[in-house]
Parts: sequence; C-alpha cells; structure tokens
Amino acid sequence: MSENHHDALIKTPRQLIVVVIASFLIPVVGILLLIEYVDNTYRAGTGTDAMSPASIAQRIAPIAQLEIREAAAATPALNTAATPENALPTTQTTASAALAALSALPTPATADSGADLAQAGKALYSQFCVACHGTGVMDAPKLGDKTAWAPRLKESIETIYNYALHGKGNMLPKGGSNAPDAEVKAAVDYMIKAVK
Repeated sequence: MSENHHDALIKTPRQLIVVVIASFLIPVVGILLLIEYVDNTYRAGTGTDAMSPASIAQRIAPIAQLEIREAAAATPALNTAATPENALPTTQTTASAALAALSALPTPATADSGADLAQAGKALYSQFCVACHGTGVMDAPKLGDKTAWAPRLKESIETIYNYALHGKGNMLPKGGSNAPDAEVKAAVDYMIKAVK
C-alpha cells in the first residue's frame, strides 16, 4: 500500500505559530472594533446630557408667558412696551390695576342695534355657516337657493331659529360656533334674506 500524503497548508512550525496568533488576534480586533462602534452611538437614556436638569427644563419650558403690567397714566390702554422697568410681579395689586385699566378701555360695539346685529350675522355666516350652506354639504340649503329653502320657509321663523340654535339632522347646534343666540338668529336672517 502506498501512503497518500496530502499537501498540508502549514508546512513549517513558523507557519503554525503565525496561524495560531492570527486566529487569536483577528477575533479580538473584531470585538474591539465592535465595542468602539457601539460606544460611539447616540445615547438618550439615563446618564446622558439628555436627562440633565437643564435639558429637561428647556424641553418643558412654556412657549409663552403672560405678564400683567401697570397701565400707563396717559392712556387707558395697557402698556405693551416690553421694558424691564415696566415689568411688575403678578400680585393682587398689579392684577387689580390691570383690571382697572381693562375696565377703562372702551367696550366694543355690541350687536344690539339692527345694523350691528346684521353685520354680526353676516360675519357668523362667513365664519361658520358657509362651510355647509355655501357648498350644500350634507343637504344644507345653499345661500340664495330658493328651491332648497322653500320647504324650510314654510315653517315659522321661530322653528327655523330653533333648528339653528339647537341643531337639526346633520347641522350642529349654532352651526358649531359658540356665538350668542342673537347672532345665530341674525345669521339665519341673513340667509333667509338672500332667498327672498
């Protein structure tokens, strides 16, 4: 029988030593590189700057702040200049002064007169009612559409007001607004006037 010798890759003891050292060093270098990679990633948990008191205070700081300032003596309006001299701590005295200044301001025109009420009704229609009554969405009668309004106008005006104030079908009470009843009625009058 003849012996069959295979050609071995490692032929000398020196090659054996190099292979043993390389088989040890290559995994160690790979592990060290992996540790370096993991260690350099962003951390946001405990023990990082993301959880420092300064970072937390910055994240939860309010977007805006209310400052009540003393009213200017020459004008009843509130002083809106943002100077440190005018800024006062919000105490009971300061709040009372601010309320006194607000009460001295001229009150906006109320919708008691006919012209003002009509304007308020038109404005309410333009802001809320037009979403449905301008396009006819959800079977809402369109502004100026006499055919769509005809069956509704057969009912009394108080019934129509009631529908506008308390809702009917798909319509929300007051058209989804929080306007006073008088303005809602004025908006109804505005829409009815457009079909007469």
